[in-house]
Amino acid sequence: MLAVIAVFALLIWLHIFWWTMLALLVLIVVLLHFSVTVKLKASRAEGIDIKAEWLFLTLYPRGKKSSPEQEQAPPAVIDDDSIFDDLDDLEDDFIDEPAPSEVVSEETVSPEEEDKPEEEPSEEKPEEKEDKPEPVKEEPKEKSSGGLKGKIASIKAKFEKIKPYIPVAWRAVRKFMKAIRFEDVDLWAEVGRFDAHEAAIYYGAVQKLVFGTLEKIGLLFTLKVKRADVRCCFCENKIDGGIEMTVRVRPSAMIAIAFCTGVKFLITFLRQRRKRKKAAKAAAAA
Repeated sequence: MLAVIAVFALLIWLHIFWWTMLALLVLIVVLLHFSVTVKLKASRAEGIDIKAEWLFLTLYPRGKKSSPEQEQAPPAVIDDDSIFDDLDDLEDDFIDEPAPSEVVSEETVSPEEEDKPEEEPSEEKPEEKEDKPEPVKEEPKEKSSGGLKGKIASIKAKFEKIKPYIPVAWRAVRKFMKAIRFEDVDLWAEVGRFDAHEAAIYYGAVQKLVFGTLEKIGLLFTLKVKRADVRCCFCENKIDGGIEMTVRVRPSAMIAIAFCTGVKFLITFLRQRRKRKKAAKAAAAA
């Protein structure tokens, strides 16, 4: 009877455990489905402002509490009378200090050294040049073509090993980049020159740069433009602009892409190993 009760209790415990684990897994998946949001605001006048959030948490910037030690100490009170007293003491010390005496540095010559006749400089004989053997020039060694060919062959062999993984990696990179979404892009710019002709040329160049950049970003990432405006100001030398946008990344999408890419890499590895085994068997049979 006790054994039946123990088995029944164990089954109930396992049932509760698995349902609890399933609930936790569902909760984690739901939380990871919420996107990490990065709000970017940049302008020439206000600078760059970045704020990153996930759910109700602020990831960046994080507020730092100032400790009482880091608080600024009150400014020290300076006594004017003490300053003047120190200046008076310094002036008295400078006046009472004796002037430095002039020191005459003369070389003393002993009488014995005066009586000695001056030695005439001896004529040095030029040293005879020793006959040194001329260095033998070594003939440049011919570069062996075998070393270069061996390096090229090793590079080709390495490339052949990683060649099957390149398409898988490229597709994964494209999916990662498409998972990053640029939303509510609000971009504006103002340019101008005093000369109308120069202003028109400058306006066209800036407009081409702005819209060309947006086009390239749209090809690589997910882009949603709210406004993109470039204005031309005549009779004024001016350049100004700003941008506001929201970047969203879903962690669940990133994890799913990484998991699928890992499975594809494993399948490709197994296929390549099978091919190598078949080639080795064919070579051994031959």
